Amino acid sequence: MEKLNQLKDMILSGVNNLYNNYPYIDKLNVFPVPDGDTGTNMNLTANNGWNDIKDNEYDSIGAFLSAFSRGLIMGARGNSGVIFSQIMKGLSKGMTDASELNVAEWKAAFVGAKEIAYKAVMKPVEGTILTVIRETSEAADLIDDNTEIKEFWSKIIMAANVSLENTPNLLQALKDVGVVDSGAYGLVKFLEGMDAVIQGDGIIQRLEKLEVNEGGNIDMEIEGEFGYCTEGVVMLSPEWINKLQVSTIRDQLQIYGNTSMVVVIDEDILKVHTHALTPGQVLMFLQQYGDFRTIKVENMNLQADAQVKGGNPNVNSWKESTSIKVERNLKNEIATIAVVSSPEMKKYFENELGIDLAIDGGSKMNPSTNDFIKAIEEVDAKTVFIMPNNGNVYLTAKQAEKEEDKSKVFVIPTKTIQQGMVSALAFDASTTAVKNNTALTKAIKNVTSFSISRAAKDSVVDGVKVKKNQQMAIIDGKIVGTAPSLKALFEKELSKCITSKTEIVTIFVGQEADAKNLSELRKFLDENFDVEYEIVEGGQKIYSFIIGIE
Repeated sequence: MEKLNQLKDMILSGVNNLYNNYPYIDKLNVFPVPDGDTGTNMNLTANNGWNDIKDNEYDSIGAFLSAFSRGLIMGARGNSGVIFSQIMKGLSKGMTDASELNVAEWKAAFVGAKEIAYKAVMKPVEGTILTVIRETSEAADLIDDNTEIKEFWSKIIMAANVSLENTPNLLQALKDVGVVDSGAYGLVKFLEGMDAVIQGDGIIQRLEKLEVNEGGNIDMEIEGEFGYCTEGVVMLSPEWINKLQVSTIRDQLQIYGNTSMVVVIDEDILKVHTHALTPGQVLMFLQQYGDFRTIKVENMNLQADAQVKGGNPNVNSWKESTSIKVERNLKNEIATIAVVSSPEMKKYFENELGIDLAIDGGSKMNPSTNDFIKAIEEVDAKTVFIMPNNGNVYLTAKQAEKEEDKSKVFVIPTKTIQQGMVSALAFDASTTAVKNNTALTKAIKNVTSFSISRAAKDSVVDGVKVKKNQQMAIIDGKIVGTAPSLKALFEKELSKCITSKTEIVTIFVGQEADAKNLSELRKFLDENFDVEYEIVEGGQKIYSFIIGIE
């Protein structure tokens, strides 16, 4: 069990070191396509494997590595990610019966890693990740079985780095731009992470901040079309399990004219990575063998446009480098999200009220569940408070709360912008989540939400007769009265809401209000009430004024 725990630490350290270096690995990405995502793909692959095994118990080293390699295969991304998953599958095969993590067992593991990785690739290219695992395996085989384990691993890391530095001499595409192979670099960083545990340095921890990859990393000429990086994981139908051959898939993809083919069959899983000009053709072919678990299709011309200095002449002004999600670390303890109705209000909530992320839901205040999920991912916190600030949005936020599986989410029942404002002011990052939940919910009772809007047509709403173009007073979402002008509405309805107990009035000025309207509101407050008020450029449509009365 002690050796198994040590191996777990080694794998975690390797995964973390790969994560710490993945933006730089992306920058090295030249071959086979300069699409700038090798590091991202390897990182996502490694983390998927780790997440599959980190909370489980295993009774042997072989079972642990087998589970890790299967998790890698299921989550493998890109050419490099799939090959990396096969290296680890071979490592696990070589260690099926291992129990001591001694030199002989590690030598068998590296031999297995080399053999399985080369089998997965139809046309192995030297000067890549394959070369490094092969040459590292060959170096391992020359080390005496009686060598101390620390010395063995030191020699392994030395051999891997020597092989890595030589990759430009084996692959002209690398030499032309002066870089080592990106996938090989990622493999070396993973091995160095494992070695840190062996040498007694402990598990390499994840960095809180990574370098920013802004693209334009490679100085080279781009010719021709790259097509689409096409991937799929197929859960094989019973009639194909143990019967489907890798060659069957490869041969058909070759007929289609595809390149960079990596095909893996692991029990009931078919994993395919290929570069195709017609990805739909590939997916239709694969679907006959079972149901898709995952599918990924990415335009490599667009990716290359971001990776190459000066851009890719085959595409026009593409600015995003990737749509791949960054692995979440829950680096923040607590965060807040609020829904607002304009860019100006977003700025106010974030800069003045301290909200971590304000979602601009527009005039209809209608963000989707997915919008909330993305916002939760962006704030990346263990605990997240959401202020929906609209009755209709509340249920959507609650649905996001149900679907989110990493952060603990609290949805505060704020139904108006004003309620969201006072809840935000009640937030205290230094106290517990439970106390904040109570405080933010309780704060809602401390504000009256008064809004003004112009009627678009004649109607009867909430028992109030409304005529077109009249000004309507709305309190806590209900129309309470009308008047022919804003000034008249201030005197008739707003005056009822401000009392001797009122401490402050916050006024969000909308697009429908002009300087004269604001002047009239100021005069009304100054002449009739001894109350402090704050004017905020709200920028909202529909409502000329949104007023919070505390």
